[in-house]
Amino acid sequence: MLIRAARARKNPIRGSEERLAWFMLAPVLVALIALGIYPALNTLWLSFQQGGFFGVGTTFAGLAEYTRLFHDSQFWGALGFSLLFSLITVAGQMLFGTALALFANLNFAGRWLVRAAIIFPWAIPTSTNSVIWAYMFNDQYGLVNSLLIHLGLMNPAHPLNWLGSGQLATALIYIMAIWKANSLVALLALAGLQSIPGEVYEAARVDGASPWQALWAITLPLLRATLVVTLILRTIESLQAFDLISAFTNGAPGNATQNLGLYIYVQIQQFGDFPYGSSIATILMITTMFFIVLYLRALYRPALK
Repeated sequence: MLIRAARARKNPIRGSEERLAWFMLAPVLVALIALGIYPALNTLWLSFQQGGFFGVGTTFAGLAEYTRLFHDSQFWGALGFSLLFSLITVAGQMLFGTALALFANLNFAGRWLVRAAIIFPWAIPTSTNSVIWAYMFNDQYGLVNSLLIHLGLMNPAHPLNWLGSGQLATALIYIMAIWKANSLVALLALAGLQSIPGEVYEAARVDGASPWQALWAITLPLLRATLVVTLILRTIESLQAFDLISAFTNGAPGNATQNLGLYIYVQIQQFGDFPYGSSIATILMITTMFFIVLYLRALYRPALK
């Protein structure tokens, strides 16, 4: 304490700068607590309640709602869909987005047009994009079926019901999610590529390294931090996806395309069951945190050794 007090007396400017920093951070910390920590704790508290309507008149019930989850086949179906959706779409977004960023980073005429085109899918609002795709793949007047009929590849009397099949609807959701978000991955990866010094590549060329060797030995290792952050952001969004699926299929046909985000909405908004919806949201939050910790351990720790 005496040493700290002596340092404070010796560095009055440093002390004032620290107070100014905390003062400027205060609004952000208040917003974080109000919009992040408090809702999470309130959701956790509600998950231990039972009964009531829209969160009013609930009573403490311990783990009753979590026990109910284990016997809910619809919950397990939504959880399985969410995990598979996240695995496939995030992998596709990272792969195609990174490849697109590498292409856009090349030095060729007109690359500004490629970089501008990258923004296009991400610029379209997600719900609007889903509605457009739903019209495109409509079985009666959709653009895709009309085009196939015009080309003679489909019988007009038997149009393909894209959204009436669980497998086809799920595949379309995967494709749409990858197409929609790989542009964000490309933009973040392109920003990371722009920060890599050109002298590193010049030294590699002098040493006789091929472009493929430079990619694996220089580009990807230096891009690791950017890819980790992007991977975490995309995983969080994919596990909590709602508007993309609700505006496209709304969980149909049946519950074949219903994820946890949509199932939470059904329980809370339609049935007013806040405790059960909160227990599902808590499971979703724990699942998301598990993947975040897993990514950080798998991708950051090797870089620190």
